Amino acid sequence: MPDQEKHYFLTVLLTDKFLQSSLVSNNGQGIQIKEFSEIKAYFDRKDLLEQLDKSLQQLGPDSQDVVETVFAFDNTWLEDKDLSDTKKPIVKEISEELSLDAIGQFSISEAMAEARLIGDEGDSCLLLIFKEDSFDLIFLKHGQFLDLITVGRSGNIVNDFNEVLARASKHLGQEGKYFPNKILMTSIALKQKELESLHDQLVKEDWTNNPGFTQAPNIVVLEADYMIKSVSLSAGKIFTKENFLAKMPNAGEQRIDTSRQEIKPEPEKEIEPDLSLEQVEELKPVGPTIEPIKNQINEDYAVEKPSASSFGIKFDQNYFSKDKEKAVMQDQDFQRIEETKNQSKKKRSPLARFYLAHKKMILLGFAAGLLAVLLIFTIFSFFFSKVKVILTPEQTLLQKNVAIVLDPNIEDSDFSKALLKASLEDKEISGQDVTATTGIGLVGDKAKGKVAIYNKTSEETELNSGTIISSEGIKFLLDETVKVPAATEKDGGSGVDYGKIEVAVTANDIGSEANLNKDTKFRVADYFDDKFSATATDTFSGGSSREVRVVAEVDQSRLLASLSEKLVIEASKELEEESKDGVHLVPTSKTTVTKSDFSAKVGDETESLSLDLSLEVEAVKYLSSDLKQLALAILKEDLPDGYAFIDQDPSLLSDKAQVASGSSKIKLNADLSAKAVASLKLDELKKEVLGQQWSEVIKNLEDKSEIKQVQVIYNPPFLNGILRKLPSDQSRITVELSK
Repeated sequence: MPDQEKHYFLTVLLTDKFLQSSLVSNNGQGIQIKEFSEIKAYFDRKDLLEQLDKSLQQLGPDSQDVVETVFAFDNTWLEDKDLSDTKKPIVKEISEELSLDAIGQFSISEAMAEARLIGDEGDSCLLLIFKEDSFDLIFLKHGQFLDLITVGRSGNIVNDFNEVLARASKHLGQEGKYFPNKILMTSIALKQKELESLHDQLVKEDWTNNPGFTQAPNIVVLEADYMIKSVSLSAGKIFTKENFLAKMPNAGEQRIDTSRQEIKPEPEKEIEPDLSLEQVEELKPVGPTIEPIKNQINEDYAVEKPSASSFGIKFDQNYFSKDKEKAVMQDQDFQRIEETKNQSKKKRSPLARFYLAHKKMILLGFAAGLLAVLLIFTIFSFFFSKVKVILTPEQTLLQKNVAIVLDPNIEDSDFSKALLKASLEDKEISGQDVTATTGIGLVGDKAKGKVAIYNKTSEETELNSGTIISSEGIKFLLDETVKVPAATEKDGGSGVDYGKIEVAVTANDIGSEANLNKDTKFRVADYFDDKFSATATDTFSGGSSREVRVVAEVDQSRLLASLSEKLVIEASKELEEESKDGVHLVPTSKTTVTKSDFSAKVGDETESLSLDLSLEVEAVKYLSSDLKQLALAILKEDLPDGYAFIDQDPSLLSDKAQVASGSSKIKLNADLSAKAVASLKLDELKKEVLGQQWSEVIKNLEDKSEIKQVQVIYNPPFLNGILRKLPSDQSRITVELSK
């Protein structure tokens, strides 16, 4: 058939920890998977970009300009069939960084079910998709997608499978009463040998005891690339934007099978009288007539443990019209015969006469030359060719959550206890602030006046300045020291004259209440009235008072606390800005006041109070290199035997540092992670493969737990499909690690 323009698109299969991609073409006749990458593991967002980029690079030169991409996500990435809000930034970053144009998306489970029904519209099976710690059950029955159930994985796959069957039966009711007798197992997260181990456990169980199975089910481990092929096949519907199920052949349709062609001779042509025997031979039909043969698909699979299989889905077929292909071949036959007839009518050339005369010698010479070439090729292949064995070691992701303590008071770090020695630094910072005063004070003048003091005793008495006289609780002070004369008896003994003296007094407190009237009586000091007394000689005056704002003690304490808090926050920002180039500074709760100047004292009359404050803020200093060294030491405790870290720069994500109350310790809650790779002894492995069949080499090496993938490359490359054994000479074999 004539060539048709091919359109390419990419398919990306993405779970929480694994990814795989493929290059798919659509030439108008059907979907072809041109290339697909190996399965890649990743451990964070940055690594996801790197691994996906490497995956796309494995799709060959045809993929370089392809940007249209269909994404297949794990169910946990989707909410109501749309990408969840937490995953949208990740896919956006992938598309922008790798220049991908996302034209569609669906869940992996939907894609797998779709692919099954494309291969067989009436398919019935239980498809198990295994993840790291769970698995999905896709329930297909008579061409209907009945249910999708996710169950966590325990250490017992038989119990897990019984649980998911019970859930399906309960959820589907009558439709789930009987289960399909075909159970398929696949995974992007588990290796084939892990799937085989789970398969062996399931096969050993007698499932006829379960009323849902009418007979023992056929349990099959699908081929390693089944998931990416299924997803790519389903993605074709999104890319072409049309339902191409009609273009897919059903199990009962007729297909051209070139491996079982039935050749029927055409009727003999009339031989013209002027043709020689050689020319008559050239008139025989050039090509066979191809009869369509029904492609029989056996869905019974009556073996106990089948090998890995695509189980009925044809992934790499172009669906051409058989009538057109047959017509083209018949046209080519007819043209060849007509050309031969026309040539036979021409006169033979001298070259043709020479060939007929020396035909046997020419053929013998050609055969000898061909034999010599084959001999040279054989000698070169077996004695001079070289083989490169490329090994991809297994990788593992180590993760741990740990509480790290940074302590400047210990002598040395103790990695076993997650203790890291740090150092202390002081950050000096100054600032000013002002606040309104809240104290209430009285100001005014004190009342003044004169009193007459009477001494009723027989002795002269001296009263010092400041001696208190009082009336109804209002106190006054003598302005000067006076001597009050003693009392004397009147002439004739008719009575007693009290000793008397006048003196000025001033009120003890301000206020108008001290403006007392004339003749007001006073008590003198602590004397009773029979000893001393005093009387106002005139009305007191001058006493007054009013309320004003003054500095209260609480005003000073609040202003100090508020300004200190602001300065600590400012110091923390400056310390954060100074934390760079692997050096980190974290403030503690300890501060020292180096200067504190208030604008007024307690009780001073003022509307506002300002403070000039200087503090020393204590900070803990630590290095990123020390923290990563601690992280490696902690993760090393979980490092499997025979593994080594890929690099010495583990991923460390921590919460905000927490300061221990009353101390200089800093606590960090950190998530640690690092990738480790199996250490391979290449010299020993090289000795193992000498002289071995290349297929056995791949199988034996990939069966080793520390090897993920093996690739055997012959040099020159055309020997890949010819030689089956590796050389026995060590100098002709190179064993190296994949880059």
